Amino acid sequence: MFFQQSRARPIEEAREIYRWFMPRLRLDAIPMLVQCIKFAERIADRGSENVRLPRLTVIGEERAYVEQVIAHALETRIDLDKYNIG
Repeated sequence: MFFQQSRARPIEEAREIYRWFMPRLRLDAIPMLVQCIKFAERIADRGSENVRLPRLTVIGEERAYVEQVIAHALETRIDLDKYNIG
């Protein structure tokens, strides 16, 4: 749905959505993607970062990266309601 909504928009609107959303999508490219997503959920008060063994919680540089990405997303959050997406 998100993809179709973006394609149906003028390029400027689609580009605004893409630029805001893409850094979070890149979290899926990190080898510890489950841990990154769980940690991001905790930062957003939407869940716990606890993971089942053999996974361990995200630490170090990857943890700092996730914190930075999510903090920036929350600070620069766009109003998706203006696109009838939110």
